Amino acid sequence: MLKQLKIAKTIEIKRNKLKELETKMDAIKIRSDATQTALEEAVTEEDITTVEAEITKIEEEQGAVETEKKTIEAEITDLETELEEVKEREAKTTKQNQKREKGVVEGMNRMQVRELLKTGEYYTRSEVVEFYEKFKNLRAVTGGELAIPEVIVNRIMDILGDYSNIYNLVDRLQVKGTARILIDTDTTPATWVEQSASLPVGDVGTLAYLDFDGFKVGKVTFVDNYLLQDSVINLDQYVVSKIARAISLALEIAILNGTGLAGKQPTGILPSIPAENRVTVAEGSPMADYVKPIGLIDTGDDVVGEITAVMRRSTYYAYFLEMTINVNGNGDLVGRLPNLVRPDILGIPVVFSNHMAVDEVLYGEFDKYTLVERENIAIDNSEHVRFVEDQMAFRGKGRFDGKPTKPEAFALVTITPAI
Repeated sequence: MLKQLKIAKTIEIKRNKLKELETKMDAIKIRSDATQTALEEAVTEEDITTVEAEITKIEEEQGAVETEKKTIEAEITDLETELEEVKEREAKTTKQNQKREKGVVEGMNRMQVRELLKTGEYYTRSEVVEFYEKFKNLRAVTGGELAIPEVIVNRIMDILGDYSNIYNLVDRLQVKGTARILIDTDTTPATWVEQSASLPVGDVGTLAYLDFDGFKVGKVTFVDNYLLQDSVINLDQYVVSKIARAISLALEIAILNGTGLAGKQPTGILPSIPAENRVTVAEGSPMADYVKPIGLIDTGDDVVGEITAVMRRSTYYAYFLEMTINVNGNGDLVGRLPNLVRPDILGIPVVFSNHMAVDEVLYGEFDKYTLVERENIAIDNSEHVRFVEDQMAFRGKGRFDGKPTKPEAFALVTITPAI
């Protein structure tokens, strides 16, 4: 509040100064008019010389006043902008304090959003209602970016996994700005020592810093104008699903095949796999040959996490469907029957992705891939216009980066035709 008063008082003083300059400029105008009259009435060269001297003096004074006016006007503009920013910050702080007094938790996580959806409170929250009112007025010709409230962002992020199997497997972090994350890549065992002894100098882990950027991903989609007139519930379901589906599919492609900085996208797993972890298996080989490359990941040096196989559905049907093994609760073999509910290869979970190449199988500890999610997802206008079809164009955008923190935790098997 004090800063607002200080800025407002400074603006008032400068405006008073501006009025003084305008009064001075009016006086100069009167002198200029009088000088013009004197010039018209001059009859001798001496009269003209006298008038010219006055003209020069008037022009100098006028130039100085105009320069000072421009400077003060620019200062007032800057101060007014600063004042608005201060007001917005203080208003936001006041609003947050009011919410806390009412018991509303800021920084709502995804689990809390799920609870709001169950009770229906999500659709009546002020930020949700306000956002969709603004969204209805967002048009595809002109306009700015519309930031999505945190509660809706969490709803979008919560359902990304509904459209991408790979997204659910990787390690995910939420950060602000460009991030440098410390990763401990050491896998050696701890050292036993006396209880009073200090640890050996070398037992501090092997540390590596990984830099994560914030590449933008977005998709232009369209919404029928009739839907804009419908309830918040239907509009939210449509918009959230569209954005989540578009972003999740883009993320799945990037996690598997992303080209990194060169392609302005996350670094993919497949391009990062070391050459020694790339093997080929001939079609028709014993089933064990298809899973032996897992030994490249599980070397026995340390305890690994769950290993998952990723492939196209067609690859699974062509090579592994008939070899799926089911066991009973005691672990006894009961038959070689396809397990289509939870597909596996000799007990290794299988996840399908159409962004894998045909006849390729990716084995990996997918928590050794870190996906960084930036804090904001936004909607803005699009240059694509479909007013003729009664549709509004919008573009959902998010910022992500990702890369394998341990590329050797993945192995790629390529199945080649039998000779």
